[in-house]
Amino acid sequence: MYDQNSPNNKWSQETFQRISELEKLEQYQAKLFIMKEQMKNNLHWRNAILLGIILAILSFPLFGLRAAIVIIFLVVVFYYLPAYKKRKALFRDQVRSNDEIYITDFLCPILKEVFPQAELTLTANYPMTVLQVISPRSTKFDLFHQLSFHDEKNLVVANLYAYHIETRTKRDSNGHTHTVREEVEDFSGQIFSLKAPISFPGHLRVVPTKKSLFLKREVKGAYPGAGPNEVQIETEDIQNNENYNIYCTDELAARKFLKPKILEWFDQQISQNDMCVYLVQDTLYISLYTNRYLFPTPNRKEAIESLSIAAEYQKLCREIDLIDELTNIFKGE
Repeated sequence: MYDQNSPNNKWSQETFQRISELEKLEQYQAKLFIMKEQMKNNLHWRNAILLGIILAILSFPLFGLRAAIVIIFLVVVFYYLPAYKKRKALFRDQVRSNDEIYITDFLCPILKEVFPQAELTLTANYPMTVLQVISPRSTKFDLFHQLSFHDEKNLVVANLYAYHIETRTKRDSNGHTHTVREEVEDFSGQIFSLKAPISFPGHLRVVPTKKSLFLKREVKGAYPGAGPNEVQIETEDIQNNENYNIYCTDELAARKFLKPKILEWFDQQISQNDMCVYLVQDTLYISLYTNRYLFPTPNRKEAIESLSIAAEYQKLCREIDLIDELTNIFKGE
């Protein structure tokens, strides 16, 4: 687990002190100030635009067509136009989103201090065939904030939000029914990929059973049973069979991979989390329904004001330690 003071830990006290001292430098404080101002300006501009649209719509029934047009013109000329010019000057004509500022300017420099070869990007990319195994009911997949370690195991982790659209019938207060299309969440969490400890012929998938998650929360992904060319594997441990189902295209190869420590890990993780494992050839994919995201961008003014590179370093340490803890069993550690 995370222990910044451990002499054997990659998160050394020396690195933390160096980042803390760097943050105190006048030139760095100036850079930090600009980043925070840009992020706060993005929040303010978004709210100002929304408020302006609402007031513009209300002004027509309240003041009439001509008066509303005059009022809107004056507000645009004396407020929005000057504010827009200041905004362009603050961003030096290169307006960026808060996600881009936070990931690129805050987190990436910290990451390079510990993992020079690692890369953190706003977007992510995983094969559609893998996403459909992880969340079978979903038709839309939103991948973002991908951390690629570029290590010997090619470990990659990204945030994933998956959903599908359902048409539902609703009744209004007058008793009339109408149909609506609603977004239904299937998955919210992380997807991991890394080099598998073996080269597997075909594929193997491990999915949670409804029984294992009944007391915790409803299983949101409807995982199918054995598909074409798949067989279900029963383990000797009854508890294992209650927590998850194992399907594969090569039973002999699967039993070689499913060592006791692997089965124990499956049982521990899947009984506590909504997790799916998919092994295909030489790549292992793991999905974890956490209902939270890694590296969330601050979305309140107070949170932006309190941003600190040293504090973000500690957060990053904790996040990567959790990733290590989850995947170490497949790295021979």
